[in-house]
Amino acid sequence: MIKKVIILPDIHINQKIPKEYEVVKKFIKDFKPDETIILGDFIDVASLSHWDLNKKKTMEGKRYKKETDLVNKELDYLQLHSKKITYLFGNHELFCDRYIESSPELDGIINLQNMLHLKERNIKWYKFNTIYSLGKCNFTHGLFTNQNHSKKTLEAIDDNIVYGHVHQTQSYFRTAKNKHPIMSYSLGCLCNKAPDYMEGKWANWSTGFAVMYYDEKGFFNLYPINIINKKFIFNGKQYK
Repeated sequence: MIKKVIILPDIHINQKIPKEYEVVKKFIKDFKPDETIILGDFIDVASLSHWDLNKKKTMEGKRYKKETDLVNKELDYLQLHSKKITYLFGNHELFCDRYIESSPELDGIINLQNMLHLKERNIKWYKFNTIYSLGKCNFTHGLFTNQNHSKKTLEAIDDNIVYGHVHQTQSYFRTAKNKHPIMSYSLGCLCNKAPDYMEGKWANWSTGFAVMYYDEKGFFNLYPINIINKKFIFNGKQYK
């Protein structure tokens, strides 16, 4: 039986939903995947950011509860239209753990896996940059940010790998004699490409996600989908 998967990179939900992700939600409703893989940085955790904790003006109005309430609604949506959710934590999910390091009395209270009810939802989550394998493909948040990150990632993993983190689309492959080629895929992001902290600077980011099909032996085809001007075409239908 052929199964179908949607892979979602770097949405960075804070107190509103990025329009880039809103387009993909329409597609998810139609596609009805067997599994949705969240590649990390699903939530921005801007309210607990260790970069901005001492900046009162920057942090004004940001609330952790508002962020997690909105993410819970999005998890409700994904579970309604997907048979299984797999959540790989990214570096932004770690913001919560770093906050607890300085305020250990909150341990067990504001932990992200508790705030998002992942156990009750039966959503399996993985620690930052753990490798999750599905068939002959592997997934993680992202290891590197250098210019040739897809090549470096493939050299480090030495197997098929899909990741986010750098907010850029990039791929690299290599093969050896009498062996199947292996590839690394960086999928871009689904977040706002002009966040406040960029302060008007140009973000060299690309918007996209991926669809994967795999069979009972684990062989797969992966189709990265670029979103341009908040729209894309898949299987003859335009989403915008």
